[in-house]
Amino acid sequence: MSYSMPDGDWFANVEARPHPWPGLAWNTVGLVYDDVDAAVEFYAKALGMVPIAVLPDEGGHTFFARMRYRGTNITLNRPGWDSDLSQTTPDAPPHFIFYLYVDDVQQAVASMEARGATGVMPAAQTPWGDLRARVRDPFGYLWDLAQRNDSRA
Repeated sequence: MSYSMPDGDWFANVEARPHPWPGLAWNTVGLVYDDVDAAVEFYAKALGMVPIAVLPDEGGHTFFARMRYRGTNITLNRPGWDSDLSQTTPDAPPHFIFYLYVDDVQQAVASMEARGATGVMPAAQTPWGDLRARVRDPFGYLWDLAQRNDSRA
């Protein structure tokens, strides 16, 4: 079987069907953090994500938070609450990379680095028309920050 890119446009086949529950996207990412409150604060300040729900346990420690970034939901979970997963670390990174569109790649990288993230790959032009940089957040997760830039290299 052969797949190809229609008319050279990577985004020609993007589905625009609305979700049956308004306000939710088709995909929610669930991440694991030893300190959910620290993760909520980092993503809110570094990337402008919006906390939607922050739930404490009986002892007042946050075990779950839902954040939103431009229509995408991300859940932040304490280990053992909803799965047997542990927080990723810089020594044991996840086997995936987030690809997040931002308004200004350089500003987003600077904002993350000012709060403890580490640059992994400087901003560079991609073949599909994005300016993209890679950053490792203080919790070990990798983020490709991208902005549309049609001046393809």
